[in-house]
Amino acid sequence: MALVALGLAAGLLAATAPSALLGEGEGDGPRFSPPQIQPGWDMQEQWDEVWRRFQDRNGRPDAQGPLLQPSPELQRPEYELTLAQAQHPFILERDWNTRTRGARVFLNSDDELSFFNQVRIKERVPMGIATAGIRFDRTQVREVDSNIVRLNFAFPDIRGSGAFVEIRPIARFEKPDLDGELVVGWARPGLLRVAARAFFMDPANNASDALAQNRATPQEVRVLQKNLSLGLASELDLELIPHTRVQLFFGGLLPSRTRLSFADEARTPYVREQTAVLGGGWVEFSAPRAPVQVGVSGLGVQTGHVLRNDAGARLSSTPERELRARAYALAQLGAGTRGHTDIEASLALRRTLLPAHEFEYGSVTRDRSWLAQLRATWMPTRVFGLEIGYLILDRLAEGEPAEGKAVSELADYLTGTNHRLHTRLAFVFGPHVRFTFGVGWDLDDPTNRYDQGGFSLSMRW
Repeated sequence: MALVALGLAAGLLAATAPSALLGEGEGDGPRFSPPQIQPGWDMQEQWDEVWRRFQDRNGRPDAQGPLLQPSPELQRPEYELTLAQAQHPFILERDWNTRTRGARVFLNSDDELSFFNQVRIKERVPMGIATAGIRFDRTQVREVDSNIVRLNFAFPDIRGSGAFVEIRPIARFEKPDLDGELVVGWARPGLLRVAARAFFMDPANNASDALAQNRATPQEVRVLQKNLSLGLASELDLELIPHTRVQLFFGGLLPSRTRLSFADEARTPYVREQTAVLGGGWVEFSAPRAPVQVGVSGLGVQTGHVLRNDAGARLSSTPERELRARAYALAQLGAGTRGHTDIEASLALRRTLLPAHEFEYGSVTRDRSWLAQLRATWMPTRVFGLEIGYLILDRLAEGEPAEGKAVSELADYLTGTNHRLHTRLAFVFGPHVRFTFGVGWDLDDPTNRYDQGGFSLSMRW
């Protein structure tokens, strides 16, 4: 109930979606009278999530470590099944990304003592010729514990030209971890959007350090940037081809150098060099005479993390590579009527390479998973319905064994094929609120059929 209350107060929170930099936002409609949901997927949130991972260093297991940190040692064999079960339906993703106002929450059991949860809230209001907004993103899962509050000051459709500019500072408790973002672009609703983004990572770090040094404030870890940590990205969203949407993304983190020293004299100072390159694309086709969409997407990320001593000699290197791809189909049977059914089917591939990974029970240097999912939501009334989903995960983890062992125990633990069924009750209140809750059923372990329940909530205003 606390999360519901948080969502109802969301008019005071959240952010501007990129496609919403055009006045009211492409999908907003009048406040508190949103239009019907336009079904379909969208890749923008997946792309933004990678940048949020880069920005929130305190949300990663090691704040001074590599940029991604997939951390297989923190996972369980069915970890990806649980995350997929918790997520909102694909069919709602486009609507979320084309709106500047809304909230969505999921809460899903991980074990007897903890919940995976994610909260996203966004809001925007006019402010003269500009708009002001705020967005809150929280994710708490096994390898991420992130809270980001981002402000937005946007100048949409400047003088009717379609050009837009947005300034996005990120507010934090830790001064050295403040971030900023600048977006410039041009758009025409329903046709084309192109944008360039600059990410300023920790721009206040050295100023904060200088103040601490001037006041002789003790620091267990002193972080001093050798150059500006800057990320650049370009984005393209096309709807010029009938019944087809295309998105293309490309970006990277320019080489950044940071020196870390320690109050503990037993620890050796070092210089950290970090880089990243990432890119992706997505295409979705909507059948002209049937309520069906089919699409494919792919996103690749490569990061570098090199430590050197003050003389420039390399101490260690921790590269990371990850590829994610998906093919899916969405259908709406009897849309707008009682008894309508939403169906989604998808097949996702993840391939992660961590050549330098180490753990006491063996490493996982290569990790591949296939995740297939089929979900249907049947609404026999306009308010009440039933949701059922079937998921199958096939995972192959490989790595080097720990000393004295024949195989990597961690890789062996994570490898396998697992099945899960989930059933939920669904409640839909017009175009405003969608709420589901239910349980999962383990199809592999007959001694423990009940497996991880949860709920999801989405709101539009």
